[in-house]
Amino acid sequence: MRFASINRLWLLMFCIGTLSSSALADTAPRYNQVHLQSQKSESVSNDTMHVTLSTYAEQRDPEILARQINEDMEWALAKAQQVKGVKISTGSYKTWPITDKKVTTGWRGQQSLELESKDTGSLARLAGELQDRLQIKSMRFSVSHEKRMAVENRLIGGALDAFKERARIVGDNLQANGYRIVDINIGTSGRAPPVMFKASRTLAMEASDAVAVEGGESEILITVNGTVELLIP
Repeated sequence: MRFASINRLWLLMFCIGTLSSSALADTAPRYNQVHLQSQKSESVSNDTMHVTLSTYAEQRDPEILARQINEDMEWALAKAQQVKGVKISTGSYKTWPITDKKVTTGWRGQQSLELESKDTGSLARLAGELQDRLQIKSMRFSVSHEKRMAVENRLIGGALDAFKERARIVGDNLQANGYRIVDINIGTSGRAPPVMFKASRTLAMEASDAVAVEGGESEILITVNGTVELLIP
C-alpha cells in the first residue's frame, strides 16, 4: 500500500516537472526568427454566369397577389427548365402592405429566381426571354470551383517557391548557414470586377433578344505567410 502511494507521488511529480519544462520552453526567448510573406496571382477568365431575376406585383387582394406571382414564377421555371446546363433556385415569397394614413389599401409581393450556367450564351438568351414577365435584379460572373481549384493548386507551388527564395536571400545576407521553417500559412482569395449589363429596351425585351454581357476576368491570389529561424553560427 505504501509502495503504491510512493509510485503515485513520483508520477505526480514527474508530470508537474514535464509541464513546467514545456511552459518554460514555450516562454523561452526565440532568436534569429524572420517573418516573411510571398504572393502569386493570376488573372483567369470567368466561366460561370449568375443572374438574379424577380417577379413583382401589387394587388388589393393578397390571394390574387399570391396567385399572380405564382403564375409568373411557374412560367419562368418552365422556360428555365428547358435550357440545358442551367442551375435553378427560387427565393422566398415576400409580401408587405400598402398603407394610406395607417390604413392598408393593398399588398405588394415579390419572389426571386436565381440562375447559374457555364453556357453564357444560353443563359443570356434565357434572361432576355424571362424579361417578358420578370426583371433582372443583378448579374455577375465567377470562376467555377473546378477551374479555381486547378489554378490555386498551380499557384501554391509558385508562392511557396517565392517564400523559400526570400528566406534564402535573407539568410545569405545575414550570413546564416541555412534556415528552418517555424510556421507557415497559405491563404487564397479571388476578386471579380463588377459587370454591367444592358438591354435593348428599358422595360422589356423581345423573346429573340439577349442580354449583352462580357464575362471579364477574376484575379486569383495565393498568399504565403510564415516564420523562419535562421541558423546563424
